[in-house]
Amino acid sequence: MNTLLAVGAFVVGLVLLVFGSDWLVKGAARLASRLGMSAFAIGVTVVAFGTSTPELFASLRAATTGIGDLAVGNVLGSNIANVCLILGATAIIMPVTVERAVMRLELPVMIGITILAGLTLMDGLVTRLEGALLAAGLIAYVVFAYKVGKSDPELVKEISQEGEAEAAEDADAPAWRDAVLIFAGLAGLAGGAWLLIYGASYIATELLGVSTAVVGLTVVAFGTSLPELAASLRAVLGREQDIAVGNIVGSNVFNLLCVMGITATVEPLASPDMWHVWVVGGTCVLCYPVLAKLRGGGRDIGRVQGALMVLGYLVYVILTYRLSG
Repeated sequence: MNTLLAVGAFVVGLVLLVFGSDWLVKGAARLASRLGMSAFAIGVTVVAFGTSTPELFASLRAATTGIGDLAVGNVLGSNIANVCLILGATAIIMPVTVERAVMRLELPVMIGITILAGLTLMDGLVTRLEGALLAAGLIAYVVFAYKVGKSDPELVKEISQEGEAEAAEDADAPAWRDAVLIFAGLAGLAGGAWLLIYGASYIATELLGVSTAVVGLTVVAFGTSLPELAASLRAVLGREQDIAVGNIVGSNVFNLLCVMGITATVEPLASPDMWHVWVVGGTCVLCYPVLAKLRGGGRDIGRVQGALMVLGYLVYVILTYRLSG
């Protein structure tokens, strides 16, 4: 009976996190639009932050209940899943275009921030000071993205499309519905995080016999990355493949600066085995020359490359569980 309750709590928590994130983004985007924010500003802030809220709430819940390794595992595992699984699966469905703006600005920034975050994990602990520095980096990143992005027509178009998509739906609805959506989203995220972490802890210790860090790196990370998967699939199915890569890059940056930074500021975080950190860095660093070659050849990320990325992710998950035993 306990097993059934734990699995049920995990599934329900996951559903609440996904829907809560969607409600929060839609409500906040429409409210921001009513207040006069441009579609570009909404895309840089509201939409970019919103896709990382499941990871943030889950990590905060894990850290404050004494399982900080699950919190860090959630961040690292989500970033690996974003690059290998989500981008790969998206490319299998439809080839993904690599835009010049991503190659010139977004991807190098993601690599730099990944290296910086990796350095904070080298001693096995992310302190409150290090967390505060990462969180401060988030503010700097948003300001930087806004100012630099304003001067790049391609980037303005890409990010504005995301902002417009979230703010346009039911734009004529009364303002109180936006407030209801925001509060419902926050409630869903809070409740979903509580249920997810309860279920994940039980699954790790009682069913699988592995550490909570391993479950955070795999099961929880995959679940909290579902909003990114949905956003990327929606982009390619809507023939807006150029948004998919930018969505993944932005989410990875927010995971490291926002999720790990804020969570470590609240509660210092213990790092999982360092080889996971190396995998995160490796996927980001290797991603750049691969995409640069594709861009230089005028090609997209095709189905073969996508399948190889998904296969790489599956190998990583298998190794994670084998080495944990």
